[in-house]
Amino acid sequence: MTDLSLEEQSLPSRPGVVRDDDELHRSDLLEQFYLTLGVTYLAAPRLEPSVVHERLDRLFRDDHSWRNAYEIEQLLCFVISEEQLETELERRLAEAKALKLEHVDVIGKELDATTSSSAKRVVLHRLLNDLQWFYAKRVQHRSASKRLMLRVSSLFMVALVALFLVLFIQFFAQGTPTALLNPQSPPPAPGPAASQSEPVAPGTGR
Repeated sequence: MTDLSLEEQSLPSRPGVVRDDDELHRSDLLEQFYLTLGVTYLAAPRLEPSVVHERLDRLFRDDHSWRNAYEIEQLLCFVISEEQLETELERRLAEAKALKLEHVDVIGKELDATTSSSAKRVVLHRLLNDLQWFYAKRVQHRSASKRLMLRVSSLFMVALVALFLVLFIQFFAQGTPTALLNPQSPPPAPGPAASQSEPVAPGTGR
């Protein structure tokens, strides 16, 4: 086994992250997540290169995304030290119990029954996969609920505008005089009162 040089052990350069103005808070969380993953990776022993290390280096060099971050988190299970493994198992197991994930009791029993480091790494990988799946589903459910509320609000506003428009048309049609609605209609014929007040022509003797 050969030790790697300091240049090879250093974390690969991180490219700029394209941020969406509508999701700046998520970008900040993603950057913090990458920072934690990078520190964990640097603290892990790396006595000889492996396929996992090559994949991790490539993922750190790629554009930052939640998908890449989740893959990095899972791959770190197989390169971290024994101390990091025990700490991560305790923390993640407590997190899974707090979230009441399925099969968390089974995972706890498997950890109690095994002392093998390789077996613990497999259990940690499975636990991380369950946690990531839980958070991904929660984000999708929130996005779907937000879209549904937006559509319902839009439909309500359209229905409300249509209702006010119908009421306005009915009120306008009922309140407008008939003469204004039919300007070409002839004037009303004079009644008896009009004939009685008719002026008398001179010389008629009436």
